[in-house]
Amino acid sequence: MAQGQRFGWGMAVSVLAVMVLVFAALVSSWLGLNAEERGRVALEQAAQLERNVVEARTLTATAASLQSDLVLDALRGQPMDERNPRAAAYRQTLDALRALLERMRQAPLDGAERQMLGSAQGGIERFVRIAEEDAGRLRTGSRTDKLVAANALLDRARPLVDQATQQIRSLERSVASRAAEAAEDAREAAQRARVLLIAFGGTSLLLALILARTLSESMARRAELVDELAEMARVDGLTGVLNRRAWDEELARGLERARRTGKPCSVALVDLDHFKRFNDAHGHQRGDALLRSTAQAFAARLRNDDLIARYGGEEFAVLLHGCDLENAMRLFDRLQGMLPAGQTFSAGVTSSEGREEGQAVVGRADAALYRAKELGRNRTVVAPTEELRTAA
Repeated sequence: MAQGQRFGWGMAVSVLAVMVLVFAALVSSWLGLNAEERGRVALEQAAQLERNVVEARTLTATAASLQSDLVLDALRGQPMDERNPRAAAYRQTLDALRALLERMRQAPLDGAERQMLGSAQGGIERFVRIAEEDAGRLRTGSRTDKLVAANALLDRARPLVDQATQQIRSLERSVASRAAEAAEDAREAAQRARVLLIAFGGTSLLLALILARTLSESMARRAELVDELAEMARVDGLTGVLNRRAWDEELARGLERARRTGKPCSVALVDLDHFKRFNDAHGHQRGDALLRSTAQAFAARLRNDDLIARYGGEEFAVLLHGCDLENAMRLFDRLQGMLPAGQTFSAGVTSSEGREEGQAVVGRADAALYRAKELGRNRTVVAPTEELRTAA
């Protein structure tokens, strides 16, 4: 009798232990899958917001560039209404930028990020108001009035664009950081759940192994999402080459490499000639296709460790490691006439031994690019290096 009671209690305890183990396995499974789902949702939201932030930064730069072009058009006496393709493009760009910023307000932002977005929106709205206030004098005023209005517009509006751009870049960094933290939190939660599964052992071992495999696959998928997000943050979504953010990082590394090895690098800014005219004649889809094929045409003719990035709009930046100005000029001379649809380009090229900041090098290349445009486009102009200028 007593032995039967002991057997009954032992069975009950065993069954209870199995139930506890199975229940614990189910709970840990739920925790792991829930952590995986939270991580996936957080990463997808961050990826979409990252794309929107990059697009907003591009639209802001485009609006500022178009406004500068319109000021020059006004001073030349060209019309400032819809007859001017740049005026229409300017209005479309501003409308797209304002709509995009408004959509971004619906995203799950924290307080600091929402404040950055609000500051960027405020700067853009003030930018638009100032442009509209001075638009009348640019359209109908005398040449002196237009010159005064143009200077006032650039002096007042440009800082607002810079402010909005700075806030958007800060928002981009915050979003990327938050996405990384969300992924890390989800990874740690899934790891804790996996440890619990392994600790159960015994009767629930088979279930633990099955769930551990599920969690491993979930963690692998999450790691792939993190890698995709990191890659997306460096690649231009339209052309498939590096974006401006990645260019800034790689240029700094390239200059350091030139300083360390003693072999100069060459830097070029390339601008497609009359691209806006092509867009107006053939439409934006054809224009996007031209940008993609141009980027790939350049990339196919560079060496493996050279770099090309979309610098903004129809402008590309090229970094040639261990390449002097003479060889860089030969390369760009060969590239002329090799672009699709008979497209030509203007380029400004300079070189550096790595003893200066990237901004100074790009500034020289930019000045040479403007000189190439002034000389009639479809050409490459060399800017002397800082070392040559100092020696002179």
